[in-house]
Amino acid sequence: MTDSLTGKRMVAGKCLFLLALFLGTIVPAGLAVQPDKKFEEANASYRTGDYEHAAKLYRELSETDPGNSVYLYDLGNACVRLGRLSEAVLAFEKALLIAPRDKDIRQNRDYARSLLEYRVDDNRNWYLRAAESALSRFTQTEMNFFALSFAAIFLTAAICFYVFRQTVFWGAGRRTLLVIALLAAAVAFYKQARSGLVRPSIVMTKECEARYGPSAHDQVAFRMGEGIRVFLVDRREDWSRVLLTNGESGWVRNGDIEEIGQ
Repeated sequence: MTDSLTGKRMVAGKCLFLLALFLGTIVPAGLAVQPDKKFEEANASYRTGDYEHAAKLYRELSETDPGNSVYLYDLGNACVRLGRLSEAVLAFEKALLIAPRDKDIRQNRDYARSLLEYRVDDNRNWYLRAAESALSRFTQTEMNFFALSFAAIFLTAAICFYVFRQTVFWGAGRRTLLVIALLAAAVAFYKQARSGLVRPSIVMTKECEARYGPSAHDQVAFRMGEGIRVFLVDRREDWSRVLLTNGESGWVRNGDIEEIGQ
């Protein structure tokens, strides 16, 4: 009996060790900003009013280190100064993918949007708007970590129950843990699937014509201005079909938009 219990404890110990090791590989790690000469030069150019040169350097830095939200944030600010609002909105949106709860990035993104000439009403149901707002506060990595953490807690409780016959986190809380784990997994999957099927993009040209079909011979359905946020739902050769929050849909040239997630 003792040998059997000892064997089970060894198995449980190995399982918990492997579980901890696995979770350690998925914990989001923040990227520290390491100032270098180019970054210092970009900041100096921005302070002296040479926004063109500053934007060029910030763009190069963001391409070298795409996971750094600071470079994208500074690029957005420089583009606002230059009046290139579509580039500014795109940079801020990309920065928010990395640091979704950064108030400065969100405020400056909203300010850049307020300068746009075109406006698009959001006619979606309130719960869709609420869901998008809530999910936009977390990165995909954070959502995956959250889901896997609850799954790990549930698995740990199951191991403890099997080996030690302990009711910690098991008895009455078993169903609650399972429901939370499944809900977290569903939300993470929804966010991942949504970003793959409906890809947020920004209109980059001053005026963009959306047509009824993927051809220059098709009739113009509506027009949009720079900086407008659209959702890319289909792509065929040189054309992409986009959906607006007001329900309108049309085909635009690929060069007229740029995906935020790229």
